[in-house]
Amino acid sequence: MKKLLILMSVAFATNTFAQTTYSNLPTYQGAKKTSKKSGKKYYSQSKSQAFMPVQRPPIRNVVYQYIDTTFPNSENKFPITGNAGIGTNSPQNALEIMRLAQEGRYKNFLLQLTNTYTPRGLNEPTIMFSNGDTDFKNSSYWTVGARVAGNEIDKDPVAFKVGFKAPGTMDEQEFFAIDSYMGRVRIGNVTSTHDGYKLFVEEGILTEKVKVAIKNSEDWFDNVFNKDYSLMPLNELTKYIEQNKHLPEVPTTQEVLKNGIDLGKMNGILLKKVEELTLYLLDLKKELDITKKEVEILKATK
Repeated sequence: MKKLLILMSVAFATNTFAQTTYSNLPTYQGAKKTSKKSGKKYYSQSKSQAFMPVQRPPIRNVVYQYIDTTFPNSENKFPITGNAGIGTNSPQNALEIMRLAQEGRYKNFLLQLTNTYTPRGLNEPTIMFSNGDTDFKNSSYWTVGARVAGNEIDKDPVAFKVGFKAPGTMDEQEFFAIDSYMGRVRIGNVTSTHDGYKLFVEEGILTEKVKVAIKNSEDWFDNVFNKDYSLMPLNELTKYIEQNKHLPEVPTTQEVLKNGIDLGKMNGILLKKVEELTLYLLDLKKELDITKKEVEILKATK
């Protein structure tokens, strides 16, 4: 009997505390209830039993007072002013996501964009940066997204992309992409199907400086001045030029049109030809000096 009285006392105290603490909570129109203090209705109830806010509730720390989680296709709207935070109680911008740092071997994922795969779909979770104009003639936007699955019909590669839609145009133009295959980078409307390269640029590159790294000494030809270097005799060089119409080791026009030019190797080849030309000139000077001496001797004997 004593235990029963204790339990009844606890239950009575709990009920009293609940009435005192939660008496100001909003009630629901669907339940035919209103706030006891003001008589205002804070919620309207739809046929699908989803409680929709019709007025700012007095207590704002309950998720379902702002977000409708029961409608399958509902549009949830947040306050126009103020900042929203995930993982932080003091967001500094419109939306701030904060998470404690993980160990160095793990990625600290803060946002994940995912879409459902379709065989001929774009399969591209994308973020849009828009000017907000709904008029077709004036609307423009940038997009940053990733094709996370290849298109089985059009054979589009998996890639990270940056695109832009200009005012008055229907199609978005892809300006920049990184293919998943070997991390090839494309700038502009250009293919990246050539093996052995990482960067593909449409139209060209304008820069103040280009530095080409040489992997090994075989691509540079300072060995021409070594004593054991075998220089092609001039008569053989003459025959080669007559037959091939270009210098030895220099690519032909057809080869350049097909494969382009490797700047590092081409500069090495040109250096080699300049050094060989220098040796030819030095040999000719030696012969000329000998000829001059012979002429002077002949003049002296007359």
